[in-house]
Amino acid sequence: MKKIKGIYAAGMSVFNDDLSLNIVKTINHAERIIDQGCHGVAIFGSTGKGQLISIREKICLLSELSKSKFGDCYLIGAG
Repeated sequence: MKKIKGIYAAGMSVFNDDLSLNIVKTINHAERIIDQGCHGVAIFGSTGKGQLISIREKICLLSELSKSKFGDCYLIGAG
């Protein structure tokens, strides 16, 4: 297990007009945070609104995050 070091920002979940999760924009936002100098992003954290996202959408987001160029730079909230 790798020790976590550095600064991890709370990621923002981006929603579509119908309140479904916009996975592409959510990942793009997280990648921009890392590109700008953070060591990683906390997904479904304080600004991630995890309690409002369906399990299906969470699974889809996690699947796509694993394919991200920063796949090992995410902390996943369980709240």
